[in-house]
Amino acid sequence: MAAISAAILLLVVMLNIGKLDIINELVVQNAAASETHPTYSAVTKPIASREDTPVMKKTDLIYHTRSAFVVPEYKLIFFTFPKVACSEWKRMFMRMNANPNWCKTRGFNAHDPKMNKIKTLGEFDVEIATAMMTSPAWTKAAILREPKERVLSAFLDKAVKEDYYVRKCCDRLPAEDLKQQCKKNEEDFASFLHFVTEYPEECFDVHWEPQIAKIDQKWFPYIDTIGYQHDLLNNAQALLKTLTSQRDDKPQRTAWRRYGMKGWGSENGCENRTRSFLEENTSSHQLNTGDHLKEWYTPETEKIVEEKWAIEWNQKEVNFPEIHLFNDE
Repeated sequence: MAAISAAILLLVVMLNIGKLDIINELVVQNAAASETHPTYSAVTKPIASREDTPVMKKTDLIYHTRSAFVVPEYKLIFFTFPKVACSEWKRMFMRMNANPNWCKTRGFNAHDPKMNKIKTLGEFDVEIATAMMTSPAWTKAAILREPKERVLSAFLDKAVKEDYYVRKCCDRLPAEDLKQQCKKNEEDFASFLHFVTEYPEECFDVHWEPQIAKIDQKWFPYIDTIGYQHDLLNNAQALLKTLTSQRDDKPQRTAWRRYGMKGWGSENGCENRTRSFLEENTSSHQLNTGDHLKEWYTPETEKIVEEKWAIEWNQKEVNFPEIHLFNDE
């Protein structure tokens, strides 16, 4: 049955048959049928019959990187970014997938795919991934963070708080004098910006990589829900309130009511916890950098970030709040 369903879907995608409905629930049924190697076979509606409809390729960023997470039961594709509550979102998806480890905040690596067991877009055939990304029946969502806040957060967390930056950047520089200079100024924001921008290959890291660079340009128009870190609680709640499951024994109950309203917080007890999702950020690296940007930025460093991370502000589908710390000072 799964093979037949997959063959039907492939034929629909290839021929762009615009009016044929494909049964969405087959994705969920097949996912539930095999815990280790589920077979995903269908989505609700075929892609539109348009010449400009993009086609998924194995080389696409959203396909070969583990940042496009899929929750089949709720027909959700969610794009995560380091330093944008990605740990908490992964725990939410674990909970939605009935992973019993979802509420562990210590001694458990929610980023390990073998432990979180969250599916990604790359685990689907490219034809099915194309149909999912272009189908209006699937929600494609992303929550991003104002770039100046995010870069500073990465610096404070990975350079000031930890020695991560030393290991991932300083130790990889091509000359010994550069390594020593980098380590000596480990907690200097200007030095951090200098090395991660002037030595992009040696110092590349997802924590300070531009968010926009993680999604192919052709797929941005298909992300129908874009939220922002500065309004994280409201945006997360609004998104979860749009998601329902045909498998839920309570019809039309939203993911927010089922999984978001309670059960969250830093205390023990998991299901007995009373806080809502993201009400209390359980991440050990919460730094509230937006509250004190001027404590770390100078006119010079602000200009560096605006220039080197310019791609962040040039994406037309994304509208970050405007932050000009120094204007014409």
